[in-house]
Amino acid sequence: MRLEDNEVKKTQTEFYKSLEALKEDSAWLTQTCSLPHFSNFKLSKYEYDELEKQLLAHSSVSNEVAVAYYEKIFDAFNLIKPKWTKSINAEMLPSLALVPGEGLCIVLEQLPNGQYKCDSREGIRYHDLKETVLYTPIREKRKAEASKSAYEMFKKVALKEKPRIVHAAIATFSINFLALGTSFFSMQVYDRVIPTHGMSTLIWLVIGVFIAILLEMVLKVARSVILDHASVKIDKSYSHNIFDRFLKIRLDAVPQSIGTLSAQLQSYIAIRSFISTAALYFIIDLPFTIFFLLIIIMVGGFYMGMVPMIFFALSLMTAFFFKKKIEFLTMQSVAASNKKLGLLVEAVESVETVKASGHGYAVLSKWNALSEDAIYDDIAIRHYSELSGYLAAFLQQLSYVGLIALGAYIVSTTDTLTMGGLIAVSILSGRVLSPLAMLPNLFMQWGRAKIAVKDIDNIYALPNDNEGVEKPLFPEIQTPTYSCSNVKFNYGEETPTVAVSNLAIKPGEKIAILGVIGSGKSTLLKMLAGLYAPTEGKILLDNIDIQQIARDKISETIGYLSQSTRLISGTLRDNLVLGLVGVDDVKIMEAAEKTGLSMLINSLPKGLDTIIPEGGNSVSGGQKQLIAITRMLLTNPKIWLLDEPTANMDDMTEKRIIQILGSNIAKDQTLVVVTHKPALLRLVDRIIIMTPQGIVMDGARDEILGKLANAKQQAAQSSAKAAAENTAPIAENQEKSNA
Repeated sequence: MRLEDNEVKKTQTEFYKSLEALKEDSAWLTQTCSLPHFSNFKLSKYEYDELEKQLLAHSSVSNEVAVAYYEKIFDAFNLIKPKWTKSINAEMLPSLALVPGEGLCIVLEQLPNGQYKCDSREGIRYHDLKETVLYTPIREKRKAEASKSAYEMFKKVALKEKPRIVHAAIATFSINFLALGTSFFSMQVYDRVIPTHGMSTLIWLVIGVFIAILLEMVLKVARSVILDHASVKIDKSYSHNIFDRFLKIRLDAVPQSIGTLSAQLQSYIAIRSFISTAALYFIIDLPFTIFFLLIIIMVGGFYMGMVPMIFFALSLMTAFFFKKKIEFLTMQSVAASNKKLGLLVEAVESVETVKASGHGYAVLSKWNALSEDAIYDDIAIRHYSELSGYLAAFLQQLSYVGLIALGAYIVSTTDTLTMGGLIAVSILSGRVLSPLAMLPNLFMQWGRAKIAVKDIDNIYALPNDNEGVEKPLFPEIQTPTYSCSNVKFNYGEETPTVAVSNLAIKPGEKIAILGVIGSGKSTLLKMLAGLYAPTEGKILLDNIDIQQIARDKISETIGYLSQSTRLISGTLRDNLVLGLVGVDDVKIMEAAEKTGLSMLINSLPKGLDTIIPEGGNSVSGGQKQLIAITRMLLTNPKIWLLDEPTANMDDMTEKRIIQILGSNIAKDQTLVVVTHKPALLRLVDRIIIMTPQGIVMDGARDEILGKLANAKQQAAQSSAKAAAENTAPIAENQEKSNA
């Protein structure tokens, strides 16, 4: 923590009286402060919780703790590192000020009377700002491009852990350096102790090498702890970034293959493993091979160094000979495993259909084929990895034998190498070739990491919510008016699923959308909810392009009920308060009483604490809809978008829900409902009729129903007339036949 002129330590009076006050100020600054530097960028709950954990790690608050915490907040909001000072001028504004005894405020401007206009969690106030106040200007860093690819994200996160990797590298360097102790110990024993019978020298040598071995073990443990800590941080960052990116994918762009997508999302583990292993290998292990070669040449001479050098080159060639094959097979194995997981998820989700249709044999056949591919790929990978390892071990043994033979010859015929030197060189030779035995495994990790980066890159390439909008809007939507002009949507490059030339929905309107199957009713509703983006045209909400409004703000304003409700794993209470804050059990039961869900809650032994499994298959389709509608009542949105809300309900429950919707949707709240049930039409005052070609009717409910009745009557008359015309010749022929 760099502190300008040590200003923090000079400040005698504490800024905060309690840790709770600092926590409240930081919550205001990061969540509700209106200054653009903070309001234009919202921390996720995960990021805020991580910051709060660092604060709560302190048992008490001091000026140093407060300053360090605000520096972390500046870093989280991509602001320039604070430069603390006790003086302030107009060029520094806006500035963050820490006032002794009062805490945080944002200095906005200086008034003519010398006072400063400040913003704080207590609102706007005017302050004299004495000399004991500590200031820092609030400045944004130069805009760095957000991670648009998985590769950029992986690199960015890995570089954040660079200090720990460096510490692990230093530990590895020290371990390798201490490993020389064993070699030199052997050399000294054979060259000095045994010929001179120097027992005192032996004792000190033993003590020295024992210390070296002990330090080596301690460093290995320390390196393991450092790498574990780095792995935890990298894992948490990778998993957060990847899953956060997945959750932000626009709904119409989410891949349909759930199992394969799940496997791809989890594949970041292979990347983290490769980064930590490869970093130490190429930074320490491989360079130390050259170092040990130089030591061998220094101790045994050039010719002794040539033997392991030759075998090192041969081992390297062997490893790279198998590199492409191992990489290719690894990528094939990962692809087969992903497909296998995809089939597994599909089979589990569709087990009822599979069993009812007798389709099990085909699914099993496909499963066996994928399993066979994965098994043979794994066997082939293991075969080539083991073969590469066996050849490396074979060359290592040949190197050892050649080194000993050459060394024995040199010791016997010259005085350039001693017996102790030969022993030391033989020990060091193992250090030269042992890193090469790791290469096959490293190539396999590289293959997995390579395909993982490619898969996650494909996920990063998908359009997200507010695609192309750097800072989504958080407007106060007072009059939720829809305006659609020349809107089209299609899946892929096929004929548009929805084509709406012009549609306007005023605040408080109650509208039903009717149409045949495939006319695009549900798709239009998803576009109105901001879940799908039009292929052409724009949908304006309160005269703002809905794709420019932040997803959180849309969720606050618009309540969307899908045709097939899925519940999340957790308790019944968790599903009812999904995405809501400040909803207690009293409010839950009041809403449940209105919808009739209270009957289900009371019938369950654990009530609201009843566990709902993944997918919510423990409750019926109608009960799922009841839970979803109850949640809508708790949300109380300005716009209600309902897709077949009573499709899975019996007549009695349907009547109750229609009554609840009628009495709980206020006059100023907008309702758009997709339905094929006439009973729901009593809730609306306007009907829209859709076909695959677009909107064909739009008007008042009674007017549209009248037109539909006339059209039906005319169609019936036309059918009857056509039937009479077709049967007349038959009757005439029958009469002739009878005559």
